Amino acid sequence: MVRELRRLLVERPRLEGAEGRLALEAQELHYLRRVLRLRAGQVFGLVDGCGRLWSAALEPGPVRQQGWAVLQQSLEAPLLSVPAPQPSLQLAVALPRRDPEVMLRMACELGIDSFQWLQAERSVAEAAIRPERQQAVLREALEQCERLWLPHCLPAQPALAWLSAATSGVRLLATSRRPTALPLGEALEALWPRASAAQPSGANQPRGAPQPVRLAIGPEGGWSPMEEAAALERGWQAVQLGEGILRTSTAAVAAASLLAAWRGGLGFSCGTSPTPSL
Repeated sequence: MVRELRRLLVERPRLEGAEGRLALEAQELHYLRRVLRLRAGQVFGLVDGCGRLWSAALEPGPVRQQGWAVLQQSLEAPLLSVPAPQPSLQLAVALPRRDPEVMLRMACELGIDSFQWLQAERSVAEAAIRPERQQAVLREALEQCERLWLPHCLPAQPALAWLSAATSGVRLLATSRRPTALPLGEALEALWPRASAAQPSGANQPRGAPQPVRLAIGPEGGWSPMEEAAALERGWQAVQLGEGILRTSTAAVAAASLLAAWRGGLGFSCGTSPTPSL
């Protein structure tokens, strides 16, 4: 019987020490048995967050609180292996007052590869997500959307210092106060046009590997004049996400959707793969 493989994320060091038979932790058993409703002998996907997937069978332990995942392939020969998505996409976001976890989850599901929190001059001082909670949100989102590469969050940095220091890759600054700022979609198309269905594969793609893309999104009160001036002076390109004024979390999700859709049309690796069947 053909069925899709639901995913469970397990870090590589644990897989390497399991020798084909992984002892499952309590929360993993709960997820497999209660959330996915798997029974003994049923097959699911084990992913390491670094582009690899193995199929595994659920094996019960001598008591209900114990169980194992029995890998059906060797670690050296996973069922699926995909390269890291290119170009890499980073959102640098001023800590939002509301819904930071929802924003993080949605952006992960849409395909963002890394997150940089920023403490802007107009940020809300108490806004923050504990590092362990950030990791839990990203793990859950990865399992939900069936990505093979786990995004990562970087510790918060002062926005002015970070914008001034970031010099590599393509740097885009979301702002609503500059009439001449290009819409984000147009700015991305100017970097690397999408692959054309009327041309051979790769015919209109840029030469060389694509550069990482960073998009910075400010707080609800907007960037301060000093922050915006410093970013533009250091080579950031101003872009806008529409005519309205968006909340930070809304802007981040809208930007993530545009970035992911644009990358998907380039023809480079997107870090995902069709769900395997048994």
